[in-house]
Amino acid sequence: MLERILKWLLYSLGALSLIVIGAIIWGGISGFQAEGNSMTKEQEQIMKEVNEPTEQKEIKAVEKDGIPSERSFRQELHEMTHQKVRANEKRGSQQMTAEHIDRMLGILKSVEGTEDHYEHFDFYKKSLEAWDKGDFSNAVTVHNTIWEWQNGTIGRATGLMSEEEEREYIKRNF
Repeated sequence: MLERILKWLLYSLGALSLIVIGAIIWGGISGFQAEGNSMTKEQEQIMKEVNEPTEQKEIKAVEKDGIPSERSFRQELHEMTHQKVRANEKRGSQQMTAEHIDRMLGILKSVEGTEDHYEHFDFYKKSLEAWDKGDFSNAVTVHNTIWEWQNGTIGRATGLMSEEEEREYIKRNF
C-alpha cells in the first residue's frame, strides 16, 4: 500500500514538473515579457507612421556610394518584411520605417535606367510603393518571392502578423 502511494506521489510530482517546465518554455516562445519592456513612444510613433499612409513626398536619389548591390538591397527588403509576416524562423531584421522605405525607393530611383539597374527592379518598386502608401498586404508575397530567389528551405511566411504581434516583434528586435 505504501509503495502505491509513493508511486502515485512520484507520478504526480513528475506531471507537475512537466507542466511547470512547459509553462516556462511557452512563456519564452510566445514572447512573454514584463510590463517594463513595453514599446517606447518612439517605437509606437514609428509603427503608426509606417502603418498609416502619409502625404506623398518627393523621393530623392541617393549618392553613388550609397547604392548597394542588388543582392544586398534584396536582403534588406526581405529583412524588412520580417516585421510584418508570420514565419517559423526569421534571420535578420531591418526596422520598417517611413524613412527606410523612402531610402529604399531613393536607391531604386538612383539605379533606374543605369548600368546598375536591378534585375528585379519592377518587383521592388511596386512592393515599396505599396508600403509607402501604408499597404502591406503584399508583405507575404514579397517575403516568399525573395525567399524563393534565395533558395530558402526554412522560414516561409505563412501570413501577416496582427498589430499586437507586430508590436511584440518590434519590442524584441528594435
